[in-house]
Amino acid sequence: MTELVYLGIGSNIGDRESNIFTAIAALDVRDEISVKRTASIYETEPMYKTDQSTFFNTVVELESDLQPETMLQVCQGIELMLGRPQNHEKNEPRVIDLDILAYETKSVDLINLKIPHPQLFARKFVLVPWAEISPNFMVQDYGRSVSELLTLCPDTSSVQNHKLEKTA
Repeated sequence: MTELVYLGIGSNIGDRESNIFTAIAALDVRDEISVKRTASIYETEPMYKTDQSTFFNTVVELESDLQPETMLQVCQGIELMLGRPQNHEKNEPRVIDLDILAYETKSVDLINLKIPHPQLFARKFVLVPWAEISPNFMVQDYGRSVSELLTLCPDTSSVQNHKLEKTA
């Protein structure tokens, strides 16, 4: 069954914008995935380990019939292709990071995969771009829309639209 899937994509090493566009293109060339919408790119402060470069982040809306475990393998394959080491520390600088945020109708609770993403409610760098493209999407298990989660988000970090910042 084809359903909506939302991925968060981030980068803070190298050409961050190019890394994100390359990851989106790698998703879109697959027959089982159709990229429907992409949010703007936002420049965001690092969380958790703050002594690193700022990130570029976005959210993409996909249609796919891939099961969540297969989607995770696709995302990890793209990360490897773009140069992210297979064994990496949590929250360290990264060339690319693809996180499955939510499936339209599926919840997953495995050791290596939890959907919806367990920290999405506390991350403006996810919620701001996601609200741009799908504010009314009801997040499975949360019982709230993306825009509602954003208004409740405790994160106070800076999330600036990358293109708007350049033209200002």
